[in-house]
Amino acid sequence: MKNRMHACNAAVAVLMVAAVITQGSMQGVWAAGKTITKSGNSVASAKMTVKNTEEADNEEGSTNESSIDIKVGANPSTSIDIKVDSTGNGAKAESTDLSGSVAGIAYENLVMANVEEAVNIRKSDSEDSEIVGKLYKECAGEIIKKGSGWTNIRTGDVTGWVKNDYLLFGADAKRLADSAVRKMAKSTTSCLRVRKEPSQDAGIYDLLAQGDTIEVVEELGEWVSVEFADGTVGYVSSEYVTVSDEIGKGESIESIMAKAEASEKAKQAEANKAAAAKGAAAAQAKPTATTDAAAAAAAATASYDDVTLLAALIQSESGYECHEGQVAVGNVVMNRLRSGKFGNTIYSVINAKGQFSPVGSGRIAQILAQGPKASCIQAAQEAMAGTNYVGDAVRFRPVSSGYQGIVIGNHVFW
Repeated sequence: MKNRMHACNAAVAVLMVAAVITQGSMQGVWAAGKTITKSGNSVASAKMTVKNTEEADNEEGSTNESSIDIKVGANPSTSIDIKVDSTGNGAKAESTDLSGSVAGIAYENLVMANVEEAVNIRKSDSEDSEIVGKLYKECAGEIIKKGSGWTNIRTGDVTGWVKNDYLLFGADAKRLADSAVRKMAKSTTSCLRVRKEPSQDAGIYDLLAQGDTIEVVEELGEWVSVEFADGTVGYVSSEYVTVSDEIGKGESIESIMAKAEASEKAKQAEANKAAAAKGAAAAQAKPTATTDAAAAAAAATASYDDVTLLAALIQSESGYECHEGQVAVGNVVMNRLRSGKFGNTIYSVINAKGQFSPVGSGRIAQILAQGPKASCIQAAQEAMAGTNYVGDAVRFRPVSSGYQGIVIGNHVFW
């Protein structure tokens, strides 16, 4: 019979477990809550404690598991994960090799954000200290100095302190990093064409500026197969890109604010352009009519707000999908916005280079000019209001792609 869990009590206990691990000529013995390491004539010891959470009225067959991460050696390249459960099955030790690196960060110095959205990076190791940046979900940093409660890290363009409660270290950090790393192609030219086929005569999906990146599917000699966030596959010349493993990094507050300001300026420029085009069309249709330029600009801006822009993307990606499928595409954009990794406004998320292929192809501009369908506007409004069918998914592909995730209509989201 399954019972509903109704209470949780936390207790701190000394881990009473013995494990013997041999690494080269050095042998370490863990017993009775301490570590004794012998190499030559030197002996070092350390006390180990583990926080164990006990759950009252657990469902039948469930277990309580405690774990501790142990590093081996003065300059550790191996992490020993010891897990103890409440079923009486004893302790199980799993060794994780921490040699090597991911996206340029040595595993032994790696730290990963353990948060749903983002954690603050502060100037010093205090919650009262100034916030100097953000470390987003599944983003990495490099350890400068690890303390008992806070760790000083370097990530992206910011250096600062993050509370250990919101970080993963050692084997846990490696596992998350290995699942989050992406192979990316970075443009080394000012106008890189993303083509529909691996041919100089093929059509173009989008143009990438120098420094723009796009995810790599496969390197094919003279061409690199790349993929947009919506699953559209294109090709770029390998001569004009550098391919490397990349993982998300944190951002400084200055960088976050600068991106938001640039996005708003770009959005306003697009709105002004739309207002000018609308004014010109009205003047040709009614030469004798007078136009209030400010009113025209306001009308154009209102027609090009976040709801309309999101609706245009939804229509371009899932215009003929079921209503839930349309909202789900909107959910991806909103999840990307909340994560902070893809842009700081809806406009910047949608217009980020190498992400949504209808932006570069001009399809979204066409829909904006004609006005999105009512069903897509409704889907955009619902997604922005909080209706969510895909959890924290930030990517989607056609079901035929074979990716695993939440399937809605003809798309899979993860």
